[in-house]
Amino acid sequence: MTVCDVTGLNDLVEQLARQANMERWCHCLMSSLHKDLKLNSITLLVEQDDRTYVFASWSGKSDYRYYNQPLLMTEYNGVPVGLFEQAKQNHEFVRAYVSKPYKALWNIEDNLWCQILLPIQMHGRNVAYIYAETADSARFESSLHYVERLLVVLASDISARVLQQEVIHHNITRRSIEAELEVRKQSITNYLGLMRNLHEVTLKLSQATQLDTLYRQAIELGRAYLGIDRMAIFLTDFESNLMLGTYGTSPEGLLVDRKAFNSQIPDHPLVNEALSHKNHVVVKENAPLYYGKEQVGTGWNAMIAMWNGVECIGWIAVDNLINQRALTEHQKEILKLFGAAIGQQIVIRRNYDSIKELNIDLEKRVIRRTQELQATNRALEEANRSLEQLSMQDGLTGIANRRFFDLRFARYWAVATKKQVPLTVMMIDVDNFKSYNDTNGHLEGDHCLKRIASRLESTLAPYKKSIVCRYGGEEFACLLPTVDKAMASLIAEDLRCAVAELGIPHRTQDAPYATVSIGVHTTIPAGEFSMSEALMTLADKALYAAKTQGRNCVVSW
Repeated sequence: MTVCDVTGLNDLVEQLARQANMERWCHCLMSSLHKDLKLNSITLLVEQDDRTYVFASWSGKSDYRYYNQPLLMTEYNGVPVGLFEQAKQNHEFVRAYVSKPYKALWNIEDNLWCQILLPIQMHGRNVAYIYAETADSARFESSLHYVERLLVVLASDISARVLQQEVIHHNITRRSIEAELEVRKQSITNYLGLMRNLHEVTLKLSQATQLDTLYRQAIELGRAYLGIDRMAIFLTDFESNLMLGTYGTSPEGLLVDRKAFNSQIPDHPLVNEALSHKNHVVVKENAPLYYGKEQVGTGWNAMIAMWNGVECIGWIAVDNLINQRALTEHQKEILKLFGAAIGQQIVIRRNYDSIKELNIDLEKRVIRRTQELQATNRALEEANRSLEQLSMQDGLTGIANRRFFDLRFARYWAVATKKQVPLTVMMIDVDNFKSYNDTNGHLEGDHCLKRIASRLESTLAPYKKSIVCRYGGEEFACLLPTVDKAMASLIAEDLRCAVAELGIPHRTQDAPYATVSIGVHTTIPAGEFSMSEALMTLADKALYAAKTQGRNCVVSW
């Protein structure tokens, strides 16, 4: 290490020590790495509570971003996962040579890029990481001794800065409870406003008479009513693996005709994820934003696929290039519904255009207009059913909620009374769930409930008209029409085993994994619906008996 390197390192350490807060400290470090080592796409990641968070990033020449609410590694589209895992497990810096930057969709320049991941260690433990890319790998290789000394210095500095940042964050949080409540109130108000706007947009789109008009109005109305910066609609031709443009938004926010645009569908994680999930909004932060194949900025990028049954017919791309506003959870839900509405209208309009070609005379034109009206009404009914379905769905697990269970229970009771067939209720409770939450945290607790709910739903799927819902907290309820007592016990045991097979670690109870207790009761209704309360009560008593008998078992009343 040369005297010049030592002097430069000392100067950088002094500059870092003078920074007033974590944001300025990160900017000082990244600007120095960019200037002195010619590094680009720099990302600082910090280990906290056994999780890896992104604190800041540097793209291009001067595009610096600091995340006041650090992003989880899984939410960040800027670091190769394989390279990161290799550095994390081996506790040593790694590098790879590739033909294009990690976040780039297209390989435009003929350069060899070096991807670098540097772990920052203290007492043999990784406390942070620096990821960077450079087209000048020789400059980095010649400065390895400087980099190694710098990482040693940064280790203690990062730990102290992160601790200071946490103290500041806690103080601010303590003083901002009332402000947060007001923000939530405003958020709900904004969400209701967006829902009303979405309803109006859906009505206007249903009146479009041509596909070209539908695409153009969707862009105009989406930006005008839903607070979207930029938006584009692409159609898919999977036989040719092509993405086809319709209308979009220029970098300045103007409506542009993009029907001349076509390209191969990019083999990119963002695109692949969006095109493989229904009713799902894919969002990536710190993503490159494009106009055609030219990158025009950086921000969050969201994609919503449009479907005709099981066929993906295209996708909607939105971003925040112009105003750089954060994307809220409410906006994600609105975008999901918006994508479904546009997809439905495209399918309706395509069907309408096909029918139109066959209607030549006056009588067929009358039939065509009648079908158009019926299709529009079906689309509105489907939209209303979608809204109703949302109110019947548990927000955490995605399965049915208590309201849906109560409504379906009344219907099944009436049918069972009329036909004199059995009706079975199962009450299911996750064993020792409070201790699971206390040990692993509420986020892991939520993840545990989601996995259990999904397994219960898939296990019950073969039984016609059976339903499972989240009844409250860690409690689930199942309703099985025409299932007698003997079959109910077998099904309940299948459910118990299915949950156990998930193998969710639960170190605070006798079993090494999460389990459930199940109470079952079957009856043949012979009275008014008011008597149905006994069915629920006895199933609940059976659940209580299962809990008192040691948990992880099935009890039939």
